[in-house]
Amino acid sequence: MTDTPTPATNPGDPDGAAPTPRAEHKEPTAELPPPTKNVSPFRAGLVVMAAFVGLFLVVRTAALEPFGVPTGSMSPALSGHHRDGFCPRCGATARVGRPSSGSETEHFLKVLCWNCEQTLSLAAARELSGDRLLVDKNVYDLRAPRRWEMVVFRCPNPKRSEFGKPYVKRLVGLPGEVITIRDGDVYANDVLVRKGLAELRETLVPVFDMNFAPKPDGWSARWLVEPGDPRLPHGASAASGPVIEDGALVLDASDGPQAVAAVRYRHWNLDARDSEPVRVWNAYNGYPIRRDREPAAHDFYLTCEVEVAAAVGAPGDAAFECRLSDGADVVTAELGVGARGAGQARLVQEGRGGLGIAGGVSLTPGNKHRLEFAFVDRRVTLALDGRMVIPPADLDPVGKPRSPESRPVRRIAARGCKVIVRDLKLSRDIHYTTTDERDHGSRPARLGRHEYFVLGDNTQSSEDSRKWPNPGVPEDAFIGKPFLIHQPLRLSRVSVGGRDHVFQSLDWSRLRWLH
Repeated sequence: MTDTPTPATNPGDPDGAAPTPRAEHKEPTAELPPPTKNVSPFRAGLVVMAAFVGLFLVVRTAALEPFGVPTGSMSPALSGHHRDGFCPRCGATARVGRPSSGSETEHFLKVLCWNCEQTLSLAAARELSGDRLLVDKNVYDLRAPRRWEMVVFRCPNPKRSEFGKPYVKRLVGLPGEVITIRDGDVYANDVLVRKGLAELRETLVPVFDMNFAPKPDGWSARWLVEPGDPRLPHGASAASGPVIEDGALVLDASDGPQAVAAVRYRHWNLDARDSEPVRVWNAYNGYPIRRDREPAAHDFYLTCEVEVAAAVGAPGDAAFECRLSDGADVVTAELGVGARGAGQARLVQEGRGGLGIAGGVSLTPGNKHRLEFAFVDRRVTLALDGRMVIPPADLDPVGKPRSPESRPVRRIAARGCKVIVRDLKLSRDIHYTTTDERDHGSRPARLGRHEYFVLGDNTQSSEDSRKWPNPGVPEDAFIGKPFLIHQPLRLSRVSVGGRDHVFQSLDWSRLRWLH
């Protein structure tokens, strides 16, 4: 006997078999996906952050790396730790770097505005951090370093405590060359090395900016009008009134096709009330003790916005002219005024004749054009709206000392038209110096097969190939090429309720790609 029940028999079934059970009807059901776990936003954020950090470390190690700039050896292209202040006379920003030695209090107590040469103090100003660079570490695996570009490398000087630390300088000498420095210029194998326009834009040192006019008289003392301007009193020489309006030069020669309105620049010291040569001092280094002993600059670059307000006469009669001097020669750029593409551009060397001519170039009435005119490295360059309109003209090197130049802009003129010149800026090129006859460059520096000669833009305050026992930087010491200034800082000022508030902000004007 068991506890297991047996199926009941059906007495009506002759076989006595158990009946077949009926199949139960079931409604079809959909299959549900397996349950998932809820991921918290915090955990998801950690995963994304970890992935980003991992990618950043891989990219930093393999391709890109940020570097900070602590010193001003590449000023003004790059700024190290510094202080900013606004000039009380012209409003331009005075920037001075941290001193390499001596008292910071004395260093910042008395500084000089680069624009109007007003004395001011930065003793109470806050310090701003140096620029940040993004460096391409793989570029030199694909090509060789090029002349005039910035490079980051490990310091090769075994006599300095900074041996092996990252340095940033500008490359000027290539393997196998013999480098010398003469009158501020670089020579390779006894041939003057010249810059292209893109390279020149990277090495400019500001001298004068019309946008920052000193109070109360403005820039009238620095511009002299040519005799005969009917808008000024008889015998007047300094530009004023209708010639300078709201920081712009107004040259009105629309009385007739042969009418001319012209001004010329003189580097006038507003305090000494006298003209003086443009010297190669760098305001970033602090107050110059003996500025008059600094060499005179001779390579100049002028840029401005030119608007033709009116033109008279037949097509081709009206023109705009700009003239520069390097202390040895005077060169002129002339641009026709008229319908688009109907004029000519010419370069002329005074006393020697034409250097180049190009058709299809003109300043069109009613439009604004950006002009760039340079006489640098004995090369004459003219560009309009960012494009060179005439191939650069190279003059022979000067074999004798040049005269100190106090009138680098010899003439700006309009003929048969009214021209408004805005945003005018005058800059100089780097003038490389050698302070000791033992410096490399002062005497020829011969580079090996895999060595490069580097210099700081701030030539008076840079440890570079001039000073090292072996002037060449070995190729295997290169880290990479800076291609972006990504965190430049400046001092900003806003007025609220009649009070000025000064604060640190990003300098958007200097956040840029490097050539």
